[in-house]
Amino acid sequence: MRTSAGKEPKQVDAKGQTPRGKDSLRLRLASAAIGLPLLLVLILAGPAFTLALAAAATLLGLWELYRLAGVQHLWRLRLPGFVLGLALIAGGWYAQANLLAALAALSPIAILLAHRWIPQALRPWLMMVAGPLYLGATLAHGVLLRGWTSGAQMQLYGRHFPLPLPDVLLRRLDMGSELLLLALLSTFAVDTAAFFVGRTIGRHRLASRISPGKTWEGAIGGLAGGIAATTGLTLLFGLPLALWEAMLLGGILGIVGQAGDLMESAIKRAHQAKDAGGLIPGHGGILDRLDSVVYNLVVVYHFSSWGIV
Repeated sequence: MRTSAGKEPKQVDAKGQTPRGKDSLRLRLASAAIGLPLLLVLILAGPAFTLALAAAATLLGLWELYRLAGVQHLWRLRLPGFVLGLALIAGGWYAQANLLAALAALSPIAILLAHRWIPQALRPWLMMVAGPLYLGATLAHGVLLRGWTSGAQMQLYGRHFPLPLPDVLLRRLDMGSELLLLALLSTFAVDTAAFFVGRTIGRHRLASRISPGKTWEGAIGGLAGGIAATTGLTLLFGLPLALWEAMLLGGILGIVGQAGDLMESAIKRAHQAKDAGGLIPGHGGILDRLDSVVYNLVVVYHFSSWGIV
């Protein structure tokens, strides 16, 4: 049977899901089943592996972002961007946290300027700089977090400040991997909860002009997922957080992670693209997975640095 428009009607099951939607869900689950254990192994293997992982993610993300945004010239624009991104990742290895945080905070402004308020001819040049700020300066915070386990922070502190290390830093020196896993797994929980809640009961559009598939119900589900995951992981890892602190951190991660997702959706919408790439089956490109992670790494690092953890 055909509709009046001459198209075959969509086949749906009892839950209203199309065969294509089911296939996409299977791909998402399969990618997660393979990718998550690999991610855990690399993080637990040591800070150097985390550094390599962050560098690779930065380069792949920049490649997708530059292609998406029309930054065409490899040698004149893309290559300097790759070098800058790697330099910022190195800043995480050398614990330049305050500089990295300032640069990460500038990245949304730079990306917005690159898409709206400057002449067309200058936009690729600004995006060449904005991309490394968006990915390199943020992912470097993951390197910073993981470095706490190796005692690198103590060595750097003693090199520059001949004073006793504060108790709050001493408590954190052996929990770098736990804090990094907390940031990543809580963010994945936000994404997963938002996806399934929105898919199941989502009715009210959150930002239809940017991402028509996102709903307020999904956003609330993601927020709840972030709070639940952060609280549970805090107990599992034995982090020195009070219950209200864990819930507060989870709520912040739920909001910031989804805001990062919306920002990347706005970039894709501006360039009429559904996904940033096709590297991860069922998810899109590497940029589609990093969008909600990058700023949450900054949040967890500075939530910890300010003495809350």
